Amino acid sequence: MSEQSWTIDAIAHALPHPITRQKFLAEINLAPVDQLPTVVDKWVRFVEQWEAGIDHAEQLRDHFKEHGQLPATYEATLIDVTDKILEDAERIRRGAA
Repeated sequence: MSEQSWTIDAIAHALPHPITRQKFLAEINLAPVDQLPTVVDKWVRFVEQWEAGIDHAEQLRDHFKEHGQLPATYEATLIDVTDKILEDAERIRRGAA
C-alpha cells in the first residue's frame, strides 16, 4: 500500500484496530491546519511499519502452531511509549483530547 498516494480514508482502513482508527480520526480532526501534514506523516509511518511486520508475525504464528513454541532465536522487544502516554495525558488535562 505504500506505493500509492495515501488518503485519510486509506489510512483509516489500513489501521489494525477500531480504537486505533478512532484515535487517528480524532487527531486528524483536531489538528491545526498547519500541522496536518505532520499528523498524516506520523500515521502513514505507523501503517507502513505495521504492514512491514505482518509477514514476520505470521511466520512466528506458523512456527508456534507447528512446534508449540516460538523459535529459540526469537527475542521480544519492548517499545517505550512513556512519552506518548504523557503527551496524551497532558492533552486530556488541557481538554484537547
